[in-house]
Amino acid sequence: MDDGRAELLSCPFCSFSDSDAYFLTQHVELCHPENGHSPFIAEQQEGSSEAVEGEEGAREYIDCPRGCGEIVLGADLPSHLNLHAAEDIAFEDEEAEVKQFEEMPAEYEDDFDRAPGHSDEEDSLRLHKGLSKVRHRQGGNGKHGFHESTSLSTVQGGKAKRLGRAELGPHAHEKQMPSWLRKMLENGASVIRTNRINRNGLLERHETVENETAGVVPVLIQLCQQDKSVQRAFFCSEKVRHVFKMRMEGGFCGYRNIQMLISHVQDAKKPGHEHFPGKLPTILRLQDLIEQAWDMGFNSSGRVETGGIRGTRKYIGTPEVNNPNNSQFVDLLSDIMQAQALFQSLGIRCEANGFHETKQLRAYDAVLMNVAEYFRQGISLEGSDKVLRTDLPPIYLQHPGHSLTIIGFEVREDGSANLLVFDPMFRTSPAIEKLIGTTVRPSTNPARLMRAYRRGTSYLRKFKAFEMLKLSPMDEPANK
Repeated sequence: MDDGRAELLSCPFCSFSDSDAYFLTQHVELCHPENGHSPFIAEQQEGSSEAVEGEEGAREYIDCPRGCGEIVLGADLPSHLNLHAAEDIAFEDEEAEVKQFEEMPAEYEDDFDRAPGHSDEEDSLRLHKGLSKVRHRQGGNGKHGFHESTSLSTVQGGKAKRLGRAELGPHAHEKQMPSWLRKMLENGASVIRTNRINRNGLLERHETVENETAGVVPVLIQLCQQDKSVQRAFFCSEKVRHVFKMRMEGGFCGYRNIQMLISHVQDAKKPGHEHFPGKLPTILRLQDLIEQAWDMGFNSSGRVETGGIRGTRKYIGTPEVNNPNNSQFVDLLSDIMQAQALFQSLGIRCEANGFHETKQLRAYDAVLMNVAEYFRQGISLEGSDKVLRTDLPPIYLQHPGHSLTIIGFEVREDGSANLLVFDPMFRTSPAIEKLIGTTVRPSTNPARLMRAYRRGTSYLRKFKAFEMLKLSPMDEPANK
């Protein structure tokens, strides 16, 4: 008889038991690790660069209390929890969700709104002046238009040192990921098969992958059109899928962003799509492709800096922010550099740029200006005067500790601006899923539904360095 109590799960190695499967998994990895080393315990190695302690544990890694399996920096926990709330939005409990946002404790307030003590007028004026310069530039091509933008190129050889937890995450010294995780990644996300009636009234078989959502961009276009706070918006090609993490997979954001760029290459039949037949390549396959790129001489120092990534949970890397003016900023290992190496090794044209803070311009202002110029040079498709659709590829954006895929840009009525993004850390919200393939009702609250897809200055201003990777919008392949 079911008495309402959860079944206790037993550790296969000792007498420990718990009803929470995830907590039991953590116990096994901590107390009975494979190869005698627990990935939850950091071991400093000679010559490695470790995270710097500071500001009340801001650089400490913390398990997400929502149980999503993500390990985040303490400083990023409020943003992380807030986005969990945003991704849970659904129509049937709208009033309850709004109340939840209104009653959220101060430490979890919307991290994307203006920060207390920060001047709205100052940000708006600075950005407005910057965007005006972009608007009136003559002959700009969006590649090297800003002095704070550094063109990054894949390096071959050179001086390289072993990186540590600061760059590679909490599993920086792990030799192999746990067998349960490897099996999960090998199997991939579940494929859901349903029957749908098409426009001709015929029944057709439809397949969706559990952690991929197509058709989100058209929904966001409609929401921006209805949002009265938006003055102007630009969107990339609709042919891109929101790819997000599977539960408990950990810090694979970089690979999920690569998958989003590949989804555009596949769906838009861009040069190089023949390298990706069928489903998106798995994380394990992407690791193989990056190591293959190293073998070919593309950013070959990456192997030295990481100690190899095949079969591990190491982050591909994050930008250096302690001294962004240091020349090492250009050469430092990062997700972007490894993604660039992967695409270049397959003959897919792309360009990487780094942005750091200067006396004249903050790093996030430079990013906003560069993204604005990128979308303005795209070929205009159907769209209104307010919302412009283009056929441009999405952009891979890296900042310290996390990476996103930029799918649009908007200027608000108050002169501020937002990046519109797909965040691989969070699933597509149920409310957005319900709107895919439909016409959005005017009564819908667009600002609320767009919450999880906007990143404004209050989010971006926390970082002093960024890197971006842009696939070429041209159709000709690169010369190998």
